[in-house]
Amino acid sequence: MKKTLLLAGLAGMVAANAEAINVTPYVGLDANYAIVHGDAYTKGGLSSKDWSLSGLIGARTDHYGIEAFYNTGLEENKDATSTRISGFGVDVLGYQQLGCSGRWELVGSAGLGYYTLKAKWNNDFGSASEKDRGYGERLGAGVQYALSENTTVRAMYHHTWIHSSHLDGLDEFTVGIRYAF
Repeated sequence: MKKTLLLAGLAGMVAANAEAINVTPYVGLDANYAIVHGDAYTKGGLSSKDWSLSGLIGARTDHYGIEAFYNTGLEENKDATSTRISGFGVDVLGYQQLGCSGRWELVGSAGLGYYTLKAKWNNDFGSASEKDRGYGERLGAGVQYALSENTTVRAMYHHTWIHSSHLDGLDEFTVGIRYAF
């Protein structure tokens, strides 16, 4: 009986606190420019830059949020090699308002991603292709501005440490828009 009352009391506290938290879901689109860090194997054929687009969904409270992204790389050509880096993952976000208007916010993020490098090349013996995959830890910082109650624009920098055969990391600069429901 005591355990039942204790569990009922805990459930009531959680329910009361959940009602007090205002969670706002949103969707977004980012344009990304990444500086790619690879090993000696990729130095000759891997483009040192990578343009990509990211679609994302997320939810946030006043100070915290979570965001899931899918990043599709645009094909980069260097000499006889074409490469594409894509990935997906989840970031946990922290927000801090700047000024008294509440329109500007600092954004910090930490997360995990899974990345794929696809490479194709032509040589004297024909054409070949290879895929390299690995997970990575991400840290980021940026700023966002509320255009309206539902729409914000964001600029961020992320550094990603990638654990794969040929990719070592990414320095990624993003600019995007978010629409909250």
